[in-house]
Amino acid sequence: MGPREKLALRYVLTAVFWLGVAGIEGMLMRLRLINLLTDIYVPEHFYSMMTVHPYVGIYGWAYMAVMGAFYYLVPKVLNKELYSERVADISYWVMTIGVLVTWLSGFLFGFAALYTLYWPLPIERFPPVSVLVFSIGTIMIFSSVLMFFFNMFATIFLPSRGAGGPGFVAKELLTLAFNLDKIKAVGRGIKNYLPKVYSYPVFIVGVFRGCVDTTLNALTMAAISVLLGIYSIAGLLNLPLPTSLVDPLIYKNVFWWGLDLIADGNVLIFTAATWYFLVPVLVGRKLYGEQVVRTVILADLVLSLFVWNHHMLADTPQPLILQIQGQIFTWGELITMGLTMFSVLMTIWLARPVKYSTPLKFLLFSILGYAIGGSAGIIQANYALNRYLHNTQWVIGIHGHVQLLAGLSMTIFAVIYAVAPMITGKELDSKLADLHLVFFFAGALVMGLSMGFAGVEGMLRRTIYFNGEYFGYMVGAAIGGALMAIGFLIFLYNFIRTYSFKAVLIAFKK
Repeated sequence: MGPREKLALRYVLTAVFWLGVAGIEGMLMRLRLINLLTDIYVPEHFYSMMTVHPYVGIYGWAYMAVMGAFYYLVPKVLNKELYSERVADISYWVMTIGVLVTWLSGFLFGFAALYTLYWPLPIERFPPVSVLVFSIGTIMIFSSVLMFFFNMFATIFLPSRGAGGPGFVAKELLTLAFNLDKIKAVGRGIKNYLPKVYSYPVFIVGVFRGCVDTTLNALTMAAISVLLGIYSIAGLLNLPLPTSLVDPLIYKNVFWWGLDLIADGNVLIFTAATWYFLVPVLVGRKLYGEQVVRTVILADLVLSLFVWNHHMLADTPQPLILQIQGQIFTWGELITMGLTMFSVLMTIWLARPVKYSTPLKFLLFSILGYAIGGSAGIIQANYALNRYLHNTQWVIGIHGHVQLLAGLSMTIFAVIYAVAPMITGKELDSKLADLHLVFFFAGALVMGLSMGFAGVEGMLRRTIYFNGEYFGYMVGAAIGGALMAIGFLIFLYNFIRTYSFKAVLIAFKK
């Protein structure tokens, strides 16, 4: 096993660990909402757990898994060396420690401002030390993400190590990400000009266009973490800064603009890129509409810069024109993701007869998960319906959790089942993998739908209920969580049974 293979495996194994942590947190919250474990942790603990749970799940699980997969696949597809294994290794430790510190900000220091971090709640409601620990952890997370993107951009665009430099990379990135060379050619009257982006595999196009979104996300969220850190240090020095220095509405717009780019870059564009890579490999046929989907990815990138307002449709101070914009651009994402699904499904259809291997099964179910969760998102991105659904369990259940667990996570598992044999030479047991798929996907749907239906009945999100309200729905959500836990444990057993603890430990050795 070479250094790049060890690096990828180390990232993915750590991501699986953080998925387990996020799963434990999720189950504890499920149990608390059916009035179990009430003596173990008080409401403050519940809200602390709810605050760090998304960071562990998104950055610990999804980001680290994506980073590991791309560190292996991007150089392999380009037939090039990774620009810097040293930077990749540093990024691994910075991310791992950053997620741990962020988790500890809630577990040990009681930071519970929720993942929305609405101004000025974090610095007024919680001790400065807890805010500082949280800001340090998240700054480390976003620093690791930026190191990853630097490595990706340099690997993709530099012709060789040491050639070009940052300016060359930035120019190539902007030119190819937004087809600026085509725009320039049209302006000069050049006909039938083929943009330079067409010289890259479609998977690579998806990677660097998704990285544009998530780079902007990392910069924005890191800036907010620095802001929280400044206020927390001022508080520790007994030199409190007035919260009025920051306008809450502007802050909220900036926050959601940055945060929503995760969904568009890491969730939608990276997922599309992964489907575009895996499906042709698994079915042995060229991607259907390959030239068109490059434009689809570009459209998704452009749309992603303008959709954040769908998070603020219920904010009455928000200008109406921005609320209208949020709806329209969100509908555009329905079209781009629909075209992606059509391209992938047509590729499979035209490749018949198809062997439904484990990775292909997971990928197909991930499409179904995205279809369900994405449809829920389009429903709530309506001004009238959003007034009814926005602050309820519908948003985080049937949209958020179904999309992240039945959609994104199933895609990540598809990559693991496909790439692990490439790295190790051993296939995971397909029967156990089928059980993993059934339990995990069914659990994600049962949990997400139970939460969503509770939201339709009026159950608020980010809220503890003490008197048994919505008890039946929450029992259903807990059952769904338990099913996912069974699927996860089957996956762990399959992985260790196939590769052994010794092989797993090799990934962490130099």
